[in-house]
Amino acid sequence: MTRANVVWLSPSATTFSCLCEACLDAARDTGASFLEAVKVASVRGEMALDATVAVAPCSAGHEVVLRRVERPPSMRTPDDRQLQLV
Repeated sequence: MTRANVVWLSPSATTFSCLCEACLDAARDTGASFLEAVKVASVRGEMALDATVAVAPCSAGHEVVLRRVERPPSMRTPDDRQLQLV
């Protein structure tokens, strides 16, 4: 079963680094090592700050959909218990 390749980005993110789920599934099916699977599945790039949706291809040609997400209303104010990414 192929998983959807969707990556959710914060409103202020302009760069991304993720793994292609389709490549990870293929590596798992062929018995590739974890290190080899991550090398093949790695996807990195940039996304314009004003873009809400973009598509980035992995090295195998799978589409990785990038989407911006706003904080849910209950999380608009930072909380000391939340992980803060700067």
